[in-house]
Amino acid sequence: MSRVLILNKSASSLKNARLRRNSNYSIGAFCAVPKKLFLSQKKSFNAGSANLNLVSLVFVIVFCIGIGGAAYLYQVNDIATKGYEIRDLEKQVKDLSKESKKMEIREVELRSMYNIEKASQDLNLVNSNDVTYVEIDGPVAMK
Repeated sequence: MSRVLILNKSASSLKNARLRRNSNYSIGAFCAVPKKLFLSQKKSFNAGSANLNLVSLVFVIVFCIGIGGAAYLYQVNDIATKGYEIRDLEKQVKDLSKESKKMEIREVELRSMYNIEKASQDLNLVNSNDVTYVEIDGPVAMK
């Protein structure tokens, strides 16, 4: 069946009268459209559209929940890992501070007069008894 757009009012009224008698067609804006085709397409399109929209919405929600869950797990894991690293670094700082205190105590012991005298005896150093100082009278710059 061919469809033709008729702009003449008298010709279109005759065609409309013929279409009204035939119940298989409905009158469209410009031409006759089969009722069965129009109604079946409209019903299936809306039903499919509603199902598609519902499925799409559920998919988007599940996808967002999955992404959010993955981000949450990543952050929790990252925070736990950094907590272990911080604990290890704090332990290292504590150990190094203990070692530093031990080294300071050792330094004080080695600088004590008792250790200096002991080291001088071990190295066979002689105590100086006769000490003479040179005194220079006058303004002299020393290097």
